[in-house]
Amino acid sequence: MNKKYGKSLGDILDIKTSFISKNFDLYNENIQLASVALAQPKREKCKNCNEELINKVDFFKQGIGYKFCGNCNHLNGDFEDTEYFAKAVYVDEMTDYSKYYSEESLIAWEARVEKIYNPKANFLSECLDNDFDIDTDEVIDIGAGSGYFIKALLNSGFNNIRGYEVSSNQVKLANSMLNNDLVIEVGINDLVSVISNTRAKMISMIGVLEHLTNPREILNAISENPHIKYYYISVPLFSFSVFFEIMKDNMFNRHLAGGHTHLYTNESIEYFCNEFNLSIKGKWQFGADAMDLYRMALITLEEKNVSKDLIEMFSKKYLQSIDEIQLSLDKTEFSSEVHVVMKK
Repeated sequence: MNKKYGKSLGDILDIKTSFISKNFDLYNENIQLASVALAQPKREKCKNCNEELINKVDFFKQGIGYKFCGNCNHLNGDFEDTEYFAKAVYVDEMTDYSKYYSEESLIAWEARVEKIYNPKANFLSECLDNDFDIDTDEVIDIGAGSGYFIKALLNSGFNNIRGYEVSSNQVKLANSMLNNDLVIEVGINDLVSVISNTRAKMISMIGVLEHLTNPREILNAISENPHIKYYYISVPLFSFSVFFEIMKDNMFNRHLAGGHTHLYTNESIEYFCNEFNLSIKGKWQFGADAMDLYRMALITLEEKNVSKDLIEMFSKKYLQSIDEIQLSLDKTEFSSEVHVVMKK
């Protein structure tokens, strides 16, 4: 297995520090989405393995209880992310989620591709066997968003690519930036059909599986389609970041909030790989826990009314070490994100 740890947080520093300046607005969006989640039916079965959830609640956050599955160790929120909830978040876009991207210039879009998505495409290339021809074999990117990963795949030499996305705003932006109609708008309920009927050899889902109302149906469709040989995901993990969010009530929750109603663990990923006959070819563990800790510290210092000079001193010293801090957290395999390349 190709195993890799760490990625410089300098690549996302400008993006994530905006979470500090916009903390109040983003926190209010958290609460808005939490109110929608609280109105949904109680979750009775694990999102990952479908076993009955009988464990006690381990913690509450923004009014929502969370518990680990006793069967696969997946973290589940107390309420279902129903079709209504998913449409409110991703189709009706009751928050400003996509606005931050739709306002991007081409220069900013390409910079995001370069810093964040090109490394993902390169990692994928490193994990493929000789049975995959990047020039001819088809890749479909589910949840293609603004087209970042499609562009990164093109940059890495993949030629036969198609994207599918549920947000019409994102589809328009992606095709505009790509200067090609590579991303197709699709209904949330049609994703299983797309996967079942594709002849693509690889499916990618970058930050998508955790948002789907029916991840087990998706995984089963991948498993049963004989044309699909590779599956590439990035998913958020239960991690240090969750603890930081628990400790700071009025901080924007980046990791376990909003559309993230449940979180994977290394154990729950291993569980679904075994169930759906997927073997792990490559695993890249990296996160933004050190950035979340930084945000928590800055917001707390501002609340304490310390001087700007003191905040600048802390920032300078902490940011000098942030990559080393994050790498040490990544190596525990308990950081906030993992990329996994699987093969059938």
